[in-house]
Amino acid sequence: MIFEIQEQVDLTPYNSFGVSQMAAYFADIQDPADLRQAREFAASKRLSVLVLGQGSNTLFINDYPGLVLYMNNQGKQMLPGAGMLRICAGESWHELVLFCLQNSLYGIENLALIPGTVGAAPVQNIGAYGVELDQFFVELEAFDLKTGEIRYMNKADCQFAYRDSIFKQNPGQKLVVLSVTLQLALEPALELGYAGLTDEIAEQEATPQSVFDAVCAIRSRKLPDPKQIGNAGSFFKNPVVSRSKLLSLRKSYPELPAWDTADADLVKVSAAWLLDQKGWKGRRRGGAAVHEDHALVLVNRDNASGEDVVLLAQEMSSSVLQSFGIALQTEVRII
Repeated sequence: MIFEIQEQVDLTPYNSFGVSQMAAYFADIQDPADLRQAREFAASKRLSVLVLGQGSNTLFINDYPGLVLYMNNQGKQMLPGAGMLRICAGESWHELVLFCLQNSLYGIENLALIPGTVGAAPVQNIGAYGVELDQFFVELEAFDLKTGEIRYMNKADCQFAYRDSIFKQNPGQKLVVLSVTLQLALEPALELGYAGLTDEIAEQEATPQSVFDAVCAIRSRKLPDPKQIGNAGSFFKNPVVSRSKLLSLRKSYPELPAWDTADADLVKVSAAWLLDQKGWKGRRRGGAAVHEDHALVLVNRDNASGEDVVLLAQEMSSSVLQSFGIALQTEVRII
């Protein structure tokens, strides 16, 4: 495919909220050479640059005046070393999980049905049901938009944290992920510590396939399909608070769910539970709404603008801060 820069491109197909905003310039990136040309074009016009995968974690509230890079490079490669796999950034994450399961590569089955691309996975340090990407991460290849060089980054370089990485910070925002290398297991080592997952497979033999099926079933029940109604999954992170804050809250709310973290002084509490206490399910603002079944999920109910969604999210966050003294942070990238 010949590389080209398109002008005035509707971004509706490129974000899972289905919000209609325009990109002044747009490039479909299928090869590192495309990135070099795109970088030169952006520099010549002094344009800002935005990298997109499937737009499953992105909300546009305005037209984008710069150059959008749609990462669409494809391919998988087995590397020397048992279970070592390199995956191009444009590959679908869920299809990768399925590929690994079909090829007896284990460990990431708990991360099934997470929307988005492989390139976006380390940016968010995706995680679900007791498993996080960084447990299997070896290195990634990234293109530096500032220098035009290709960099290889290990786990320490990426500065992974809860739903966070260097790629969300400066200067990491100038790095475009080209490929990710993972170390998968050749023998199953199941993670069944998440209560909902344990309940789902209670009547079955615990295998990688049954875990995969259970995760898909749970996520399908909890989270609406973006192809049916625009959404980005969980809009807010589960907040991390001090253990003393949790003990204080549990004097009034003894049923508040919480989980330990790597830091003994900090715990993670359920954002969904906090929002449920404020009665947010089903409430609307403009064309945006909170899903009837899950308070963490904001949806495009009726041709919502990005501003509709953001204003609704702000109202939700304010109500939690006022009642519980906890500030919710968004998982979704707001452009």
